[in-house]
Amino acid sequence: MLLSDPSAIENPFYLLAPGWAHYPMVAFATVATIIASQAIISGAYSLTQQSIQLGFLPRMRVLHTASLVKGQIYIPIVNWLLAAGTIAAVIMFGSSDALGGAYGIAVSMLMAVTTVLAALVALHWGFSPLVVATVNGLFLVVDLVFVAANATKLWEGGWFPLLLAGVVAFLMLTWRTGYLLLEQQRSRLRQPEDEFIGWVLANPPIRLPGAAAIFTAASSGIPLALTHHLRHNRVLHERVLLINIVSSDAPRIGPDQRVRFVPVGAGITRVVLTFGFMEHPNVIDGLKLACRDAGLRGIDPEEITYYFRRVMVIPSGKVPGMAVWRERLFAAMHLNANLPAAYFGVPTTQVVEVGLEVEI
Repeated sequence: MLLSDPSAIENPFYLLAPGWAHYPMVAFATVATIIASQAIISGAYSLTQQSIQLGFLPRMRVLHTASLVKGQIYIPIVNWLLAAGTIAAVIMFGSSDALGGAYGIAVSMLMAVTTVLAALVALHWGFSPLVVATVNGLFLVVDLVFVAANATKLWEGGWFPLLLAGVVAFLMLTWRTGYLLLEQQRSRLRQPEDEFIGWVLANPPIRLPGAAAIFTAASSGIPLALTHHLRHNRVLHERVLLINIVSSDAPRIGPDQRVRFVPVGAGITRVVLTFGFMEHPNVIDGLKLACRDAGLRGIDPEEITYYFRRVMVIPSGKVPGMAVWRERLFAAMHLNANLPAAYFGVPTTQVVEVGLEVEI
């Protein structure tokens, strides 16, 4: 059509159809846009949840919208950020023609990144490196041609998706690095298990009837919340469960691999609950499965007292690894993260929080 009528360049999509089909085509394009936007929104929710599970984003409020279907989720803050970004893009660019550069850069670079990631997955699955390099290399060459063609539009709007991607990547890396520094500091403060058990046996505290669960991010050592609680209150439940939530690289974990027990001593048992990165870590369901074990029988997860730590991060610049201003950014993200009890689905009536301050 463009070769026979160059003036059709003004609106080639709608001019493909006869005049009487113009408004039906507008409706058709609108419906297609809604469908495509819903796919992007759902993908943003899923990727955000997986990033949280893998430790690259702080905990956020995740709502499950279907009781019988896994993966049907809604994350309010992601929805509002998408809305704000979309409105800002419309106001900033003003027309779909001006957005063409941004769209071209985003799509072409997405194709190239997807090809690289597909190659990594194929190598992880055990395919021959030569076959992977040949097949994915051919696709990558085509993708890079599209990237080079769209690179000329970098200053005509192409910078916008790159800026958004850079901001998101920077926040994810800041959270990941800050969390590792925080865990490094907490590991130095944790009491070794043998030392803690010896302390409890040498100075027996008052043992309360029932069971308590203390959440910990580490797979060894005694949680700071437990030592802090025992040192100041001098009481300890008869049964104590140290709950360690582990996120697997697998998307989902079967019930037979969900729970692992590590006896500690003095009525204390470490319970390791493993969840896939596409699963929401429902601790109550995991503990119900764990309490079927002979060693934990008689414990009702709905009667347990759950102890959570409320960590206040103090940026000090004393720990190498991040600039102080990034430490302040991490502290703000940590402060505004969703509370662990709400994220793990623990009833608020069974929660006790222990406050701690940690310098990084």
